[in-house]
Amino acid sequence: MRLCLALAATLLAAPALADEAWTTNYGPLIWETDIGETAVFLLDESAQGRGRTRLLVPGLVLDMNGPRGAYSGVWIADSGESPCAAEMIDPVSGTKSPHWGTFLITFVGTEFPFEWAGVWGACHYQPFDPISAEPVTGG
Repeated sequence: MRLCLALAATLLAAPALADEAWTTNYGPLIWETDIGETAVFLLDESAQGRGRTRLLVPGLVLDMNGPRGAYSGVWIADSGESPCAAEMIDPVSGTKSPHWGTFLITFVGTEFPFEWAGVWGACHYQPFDPISAEPVTGG
């Protein structure tokens, strides 16, 4: 009985697996978690010699069952080339980083799985670097 309770507690404490994943022009990206009405995406740029980047997408959680549109938000990275003048706190890890910026993305299509495209930029500057994401399906 004690073993069953310990196993159940371990399983309940484990993070949920991402139910949405994409390949982007920067690397693999998953829907990591939710914070209230904000979706948190995790981008793994380790293949390019960089760390991880989180994209915070306010309002996307509200559109889970309906059509998805355009969203703006902020991103926070473990590392980067040019630090911003101010630091931002990663709401998932609680760590500070001077590598952050804003983005605009638009979901394409009306049915799951969704692809999306947009732009992102560093610090408080206007986003201009393109980013696109194709859903990972099958498995």
